[in-house]
Amino acid sequence: MTRFPASLLLSALFFPAILPIPAAVPPPTAFSATADCAGAGANDFDGDGLDDTAVGDPFATPDGVAGAGAVHVVSGRGEGGTVVRAPLPEAGEGFGWSVKLTHLDADRCADLLVGAPYADVNGIEDAGAVYAVYGGAARKPVRLVSSAPEANAHFGWSLASGGTVVVAGAPHEDADGIEDAGAVYLFDSGSLGEGRRISQDTEGVPGSSEPGDMFGWSVAVGRMGGTLGELDLAVGAPYDNDDGPGRQSGEGALDAGSIAVLFDVLGAKGTYTSRKWDLHQIVETHAGDRFGYAMAYAEEGDEGYLAVSAPLGDGGRVKDSGLVRLFRASSSEEIAPMTTFDQGPEGAAGEGYGFSLAFAGEGGARLAVGVPFDGPDQRGGVRLIPVRDPAGARLVGQGGAGDHFGWSVAFSGNRLVVGAPDHGVSGAVTVLGRNDGAGTLLSPGTGKVPALGDGGSADFGAAVG
Repeated sequence: MTRFPASLLLSALFFPAILPIPAAVPPPTAFSATADCAGAGANDFDGDGLDDTAVGDPFATPDGVAGAGAVHVVSGRGEGGTVVRAPLPEAGEGFGWSVKLTHLDADRCADLLVGAPYADVNGIEDAGAVYAVYGGAARKPVRLVSSAPEANAHFGWSLASGGTVVVAGAPHEDADGIEDAGAVYLFDSGSLGEGRRISQDTEGVPGSSEPGDMFGWSVAVGRMGGTLGELDLAVGAPYDNDDGPGRQSGEGALDAGSIAVLFDVLGAKGTYTSRKWDLHQIVETHAGDRFGYAMAYAEEGDEGYLAVSAPLGDGGRVKDSGLVRLFRASSSEEIAPMTTFDQGPEGAAGEGYGFSLAFAGEGGARLAVGVPFDGPDQRGGVRLIPVRDPAGARLVGQGGAGDHFGWSVAFSGNRLVVGAPDHGVSGAVTVLGRNDGAGTLLSPGTGKVPALGDGGSADFGAAVG
């Protein structure tokens, strides 16, 4: 079994490097299901009445297919689970790098989006793909790809969805002829036909495509101050240089990062209305802050919240300890910066505060901030912050040495799910109820969470959604 521990994946934070993944071997079969989701929770994929969580294991070797990857859809606190594979898995495609439960059709079952950014497309190496897997009805999965697949573009690196739109990031695409400038693609969730491509050189999009910007590294969809009832799109470019207007290369504060918010993204016909934030508009910025590395969105009543991280920003005046900026919008107010979260003087360089983010809006907006390199042994942790009462923030720390607890975070109903991809041999997730002091630890082959076939799991919990 090829093993890619999270210690190797550190390059995804400190260097925009591409990991080696092995070459192809024959495929197993895909998932299909029939279920009645009437009365199910919003995240119920299998129709059992429980909210589910998608857990990615992108370097798994299911049934001997090296590095093909897999996704577990885990029910509730581990009362059951379903293994999902690509319809035609290939070695090294990284199926499960990004995951998101969403709703793509009119039934009440949740559907599943899965990024496989190392998938080959029509013989084009590592062009990347996204799979839409339908819960409930026995519908065939749909494979989404770029309209012009490009080698090493890694389409599907990031995912977002809301309303009638699905968004896939391709941050390593040589957009507009610029190496690794990055692009995003929009799809209609109802038809999932050809996607609409957006780059920084698309009319109305702020900034300019420059080498290594990685536009599309993170994406979020929500209501951020455009036309009432229309969807807006936030795109992170954490390797963008803070170098002023115009196209430049290797100037200014390198890899400081930025985000762009595109308003009424579905209604715009080739020209967008937008806003851009560099970190210097909010706090003092430095080279390597990586603003826009992770994003999360949620709504509470009339308000929409967008959280954006800079995991190597100088939070609490501690160099490279990380910070998260919270933005707010409403039906009458355009999105604007609201407050900054960090660890204060308790933070330490390289802990990765904000490496992952997740939001829950119901019952009072709560933000989960992953800090996967926390502690001298990098056991990791998660800061759980009530948006309306930040003083009530608490640290959730249930990892062991080297687990990288907090590598990924998500909410499913009222439960917080935390990935620890270096726990044990396979990786693990912890599920915590709203008032739990301790969570339920889950990994493949334990309890009712099914194990994979020959080869097994490698980094279960590298992504959750």
